[in-house]
Amino acid sequence: MGSQRHLLAALAVVAVVVVFFSSSSRSASSNLELPLVTSPRCMTPMSRTLNQRSVSANAGDIFVKRFQMVGVGHNVALEGKKVNFNLGSKGPATLDVPDGVEIRVPRNNEVVIASKDKDKVLTFADTVQALKKDSGKEGVRRIGKGVRTVETLDPVHEKKLKLIGVGYRAAVKGNTIVLNLGYSHPITLPILDGVKVECKSNTEIVLTSKNAWAVGQMAYNIREWRKPEPYKGKGIRYEGEHIIMKEGKRKK
Repeated sequence: MGSQRHLLAALAVVAVVVVFFSSSSRSASSNLELPLVTSPRCMTPMSRTLNQRSVSANAGDIFVKRFQMVGVGHNVALEGKKVNFNLGSKGPATLDVPDGVEIRVPRNNEVVIASKDKDKVLTFADTVQALKKDSGKEGVRRIGKGVRTVETLDPVHEKKLKLIGVGYRAAVKGNTIVLNLGYSHPITLPILDGVKVECKSNTEIVLTSKNAWAVGQMAYNIREWRKPEPYKGKGIRYEGEHIIMKEGKRKK
């Protein structure tokens, strides 16, 4: 009798499991059924707006692509409407600058191709890169991926400095800037070529230049004479610079 009761209990459990799985499968299949589409519209929500999208850049955008000449004896120079390349053992090569394309050579081993027409940039870039394939050690190597867009080829870089301290002041005199920083004598620094220095007040210095390195170096030269100290915060700070202050020693 005991074995029969166990058998009946097992059969009852199996029956419950079968009923549960059959009901869950029916509910899942009903959830997967798609609703009846009565509207003739396309089910893709972007179908009505795809034609309104534009892949062209804004009117003021300029497409830019950069390359670097890598290896000994590899350099580039711009002469009027011609770009002269020295490609090491492969020898020299000259390319004519096409209409609508502007070429910049910021360094003797770097060339910048720019235009408001993206296709012209890509076409001339392919011509430049085909001059000598980059082998890893030498050749024409691209800088960055793809084509960048910029608003101007001559951006103006700016750095601002602030003098914090009693008696600290700055003034521009000719091609120099004179700093009074608490020393026994004023500090006179020459202004680097291409850098414009303005003192809007005795404690504010504004540096601008088209050369990012020059404006950064000039700001560094000024700041080095009186770096901010962490106890009272006196010194020369960059705009937005945060100084972690320290607590001074207390008298017992």
